[in-house]
Amino acid sequence: MNETSINPQNNIDEDEIDLKEVFSTLNRYKYSIVAFAIAFTIGATVFAYFKDNVYEASTTIELEQKGRGMAGDDVMSLALGGSGANIDNEQYIIKSRFLSEKVLDGLDIGTRYYTKHNFRTVELYQSSPFVVVTKELDKRLNGTKFTMKIIDSERFVLSMTPQVGLKEKLLRSFGFIEAPADVPGAYEQEHRFGEEIVTEWFTLQVNRVFDLVENEYSFTITPNKQMAGFLQSGLSTSLVSKMGSIVRITYQDNVALRAEQVLNTLTQRYLQQELEEKTLEADQTLKFIDAQIEEINKDVEQSQSKLEKFRSKNTIVDAGSQAMMTAQNMADYESKLQALEIESNVLKNVQGYVNSGKDLSGISLGSAAYTDPALAQMIQKLQESIMARKSLLVEFTELHPDVIKLTEAINSIKSTIKFTLKNDISIIEQRKQTLRHYIRKYKRSLEALPENERKLANLTRNTLVNEKVYNFLLEKRAETAILRSSTVSKTRVIDRAVVPDLPIKPKRLLIILVGMILGFIVGIALAFLRAFLDDTLKTAEDIDKITNIPLYGAVPQRKDKTTRSQFEEAMRVLRTNLQFVGGGKKSKVVALTSSISGEGKTTVAVALAKIIAATGKRVVILDLDMRRSRMHEEFTISNKIGVSSILSGHNTLEEAIQSGVEENLDVITAGPKPPNPSELLVTSGFDEMIETLSEHYEYIILDTPPIGLVTDAMILLKMSDVGLIVARANYSKKSFLKNIERFAREHELHNLGFILNGLESSKKQGYGYGYGYGYGSGKGYYD
Repeated sequence: MNETSINPQNNIDEDEIDLKEVFSTLNRYKYSIVAFAIAFTIGATVFAYFKDNVYEASTTIELEQKGRGMAGDDVMSLALGGSGANIDNEQYIIKSRFLSEKVLDGLDIGTRYYTKHNFRTVELYQSSPFVVVTKELDKRLNGTKFTMKIIDSERFVLSMTPQVGLKEKLLRSFGFIEAPADVPGAYEQEHRFGEEIVTEWFTLQVNRVFDLVENEYSFTITPNKQMAGFLQSGLSTSLVSKMGSIVRITYQDNVALRAEQVLNTLTQRYLQQELEEKTLEADQTLKFIDAQIEEINKDVEQSQSKLEKFRSKNTIVDAGSQAMMTAQNMADYESKLQALEIESNVLKNVQGYVNSGKDLSGISLGSAAYTDPALAQMIQKLQESIMARKSLLVEFTELHPDVIKLTEAINSIKSTIKFTLKNDISIIEQRKQTLRHYIRKYKRSLEALPENERKLANLTRNTLVNEKVYNFLLEKRAETAILRSSTVSKTRVIDRAVVPDLPIKPKRLLIILVGMILGFIVGIALAFLRAFLDDTLKTAEDIDKITNIPLYGAVPQRKDKTTRSQFEEAMRVLRTNLQFVGGGKKSKVVALTSSISGEGKTTVAVALAKIIAATGKRVVILDLDMRRSRMHEEFTISNKIGVSSILSGHNTLEEAIQSGVEENLDVITAGPKPPNPSELLVTSGFDEMIETLSEHYEYIILDTPPIGLVTDAMILLKMSDVGLIVARANYSKKSFLKNIERFAREHELHNLGFILNGLESSKKQGYGYGYGYGYGSGKGYYD
């Protein structure tokens, strides 16, 4: 139960420590984080400034929903998957290369002109002070940049460097491959405006239109017909509503005027091709009717000529009323039979086209369209689907899903047309049989008449039949001509495109904001990465987390008056902590060591000796780092006689002690560097020296060599009352703390403690407070 009550608190503490570490890491690397944010913001600002503006023009058109509410609509809905499929096809046609090439017939955008303004490249669309007339251009120079440096109002220097891929460029630069002899090379020559520039690779002429303001211009040349892909890349279509037929067409371009012109030209060409498609059928119908009229006209003339000759040779004034009525009725039925023959021939012709698999995009039902409007609508739908499929095949293969869908729809429509044609032909044949029956009946009635009357009735009948068929065809021709002349596009433009005022891209403020945020993210990520890879101590909490050895004090850096005061306060806390350790001995031996040199061990030892002596206690400090002695520099005293002199027997202890350095503080320096410092420290003379000093001093401060380099410190730590290990923030390795703890456990050292030196100072925090627990139980290790 006790563990249950303690563990949640421990988890909370750990979470708090982790959160504190996060903020500590952010605070530690705050300048680098801000630097990254500023750098990314500047980079994003530069990128946003140089990125080209993108303008968007839009137009809306209402498409004709063909077949809506008619008999063929159900068939086509089944074939194409609903009325929306037709609108989808029209959207593909709008974005097709076929229509883009028609747009290019009315726009010349292949030659593009540029200049630099405020370090940015600006395209001069229809505002260039000069015009380039291209007569010949090698296709390998398509899109190559030509640069013009203006000399004066009459002369300029034209230069050009052919575009080479990066891979080929590198291979050429390292000499692995050589440039082919037949490829265009770099060009730079002086020319005059209006002069014809003739080279092996291009022939062009630069004509000045008005005064040139800038010192440098450039232009690129691409054949206008090859700009279809450029147009297609900026086009997009969308339905205004799912159930409607209004389509919004948008075009994005770096030039606002060109965006408006492209869209308006596109809608014009779309309406134009739709009208051409509609008038094509009427033209084919008129052609068919004209051919029939020409043949029937010959028959009319022949029959009238025969009738006149017969009357001139015979004295028959007129046939009887019964004979004339019979002949007239017979002529009516024969004219109807002939009209059915025409329709039957048309339908059989279409049936032959469908069965043979020929292209049906140009066929027409002619007069048969009036008999079966549903069949005409189906053929019209089929032609539209075939056209849409051809448009898709310009950009996609036959395996594309949209092409497959249209192919299946075309096959379905063909099957429906075959069935309808077979049914219509059968119905016409039945009507023809009925008409032939009545014609035979009237023919038998005429045979009963006298010979001259019978001949006259037959001639009159033939003339009437031909005249009725002729009048029928003239009527149909007039109807078709009226239909053709009144053909208008049911697709209408609702809103024309206008020149956009403001660009839609780039969102410069957004780019800058994203750059700044990205800079913060990268800076924070690198800060945590650096913190993860950084194995040095940073704060007192690091010592608490890594080892159970207590912390006796945290000492800040001494930089100015404020930090010096904080340093002295931290040393006072350390002095207070030392008063509670040592078992109440009359004299305390305090040894200070570190992992490596440079951690401030000697500085802390000297400062500790001074702060203890300031309380009136007798203190002596010994420099036992005989390999790299430095204490005499701290006190600015002589190092001729010291510990090495005493232990080697050259001088006495009294001779080595330098008194009066500070009040209540004596110093014994290291002395001359001996060849065997470790052996000197294990002699009985060193123990006797410490015992003698213990009789005269209350504190004996030992400045020992670094424990990570030599074994001297281990000997001295064992014989001291308190062993202080100095670590330096942002310098000492965390792994050193673990090694010290293992070292203390193996050698049963229970008198160790840490001093964290070199902490970053802050006016809002003190150092040393909060670490008084160091003299107590620690964290369980000493218990």
